[in-house]
Amino acid sequence: MATIILVLALVQSPDDIYRSANADFDAGRWAEAAAKFEQILQSDPSHIPSRFNLAVCYTKAGDFELAIVEYRKILDQDAGIYEARINLALLLDQSGKRSEAAGQYEKAVELRPDDPQAHLNLGLFYMRGRELDKAYSHLIAAAEKDLNSPELYIALSEAEHLRNDEAKSRMHLEKASQLDPANKNVRRQLGIIYRGAGELAKAIDILRPLLPESRLELAVSYFENKNYGEALPLLEELTKAEPGNPDYLYLLGKSYAQLKSYPQAVATLEQLLRLKPDSVEAYATLGSIFYGQEDWARAAQMLTRVVELRPQQALGHFVLATCLDKLGNAKEAAVHYNKFLELDDGSNDARSFQARQRAKTLERRLRK
Repeated sequence: MATIILVLALVQSPDDIYRSANADFDAGRWAEAAAKFEQILQSDPSHIPSRFNLAVCYTKAGDFELAIVEYRKILDQDAGIYEARINLALLLDQSGKRSEAAGQYEKAVELRPDDPQAHLNLGLFYMRGRELDKAYSHLIAAAEKDLNSPELYIALSEAEHLRNDEAKSRMHLEKASQLDPANKNVRRQLGIIYRGAGELAKAIDILRPLLPESRLELAVSYFENKNYGEALPLLEELTKAEPGNPDYLYLLGKSYAQLKSYPQAVATLEQLLRLKPDSVEAYATLGSIFYGQEDWARAAQMLTRVVELRPQQALGHFVLATCLDKLGNAKEAAVHYNKFLELDDGSNDARSFQARQRAKTLERRLRK
């Protein structure tokens, strides 16, 4: 191919070679175009359009180092070419030469201080390097110059999140979603934000159309909104995919319990306890199931583990005391009624009254 090009060059004018090179360039024939641009530059090293296109050809072919050399030559010849400066910065960044890339991005902003895209490029560069303070000023500058770019507002949302300003983070992500409503990642993240803010109906509305990618977030939103019937099939799918995930097992077991599917709830929560023997939530849910079934012995067994794991939780002592009382274990029941009263915050007068009365009754019985 090189021989053919050389022969052609002997009979073609530089303009003809340039037109042919550009035709190859436009068609994506990078090697052929590069060879012709190189030929032009041999006779005219100062021809910037050919050198710029040659650098692009090298980039497209994956020869980043060669492209970097060409962009540097362009900037040595004319330091004011913004596009060469930006392309060089991108290549340096992709090649892991961050300090050099930063210098090129900064010079690009100096060339176009009023260009919001220049500020966005630099802001995104610093965000990728987790240099929040440097990034933030340029992202704000881009926004103040009315750049309506989803990428800008996604970056601003992340920046405000890192600055612990969740209200602004949410506002910017909502703006990004308005600008790019087809962006599923943005909508999914927005759904997560709504869920975190307790706006479960909004979270569900935005996450439901994003299935199956949003399965986890939607399942948790349904669960927290007490839509256990909607959460259940999603949790079953999640647990089937990851049977060893204790969080999924708890949510699934709790949903079964809320829907009164007690055999499934018990089996699921027992599976959870085999994986995570200190899951107080599993013991508490099992205790609640057995309590509702008036299976006092099994309820007491579960609730004993609850108070062992959370000894300062007043309610656990009260419910355990009730089970022990039902089983006729007056001594232990009195201990837990009194422990409840010691920890009680007085938020439930009826419960407090019952505990005091039963403790007194049991203590009198034990003194006889």
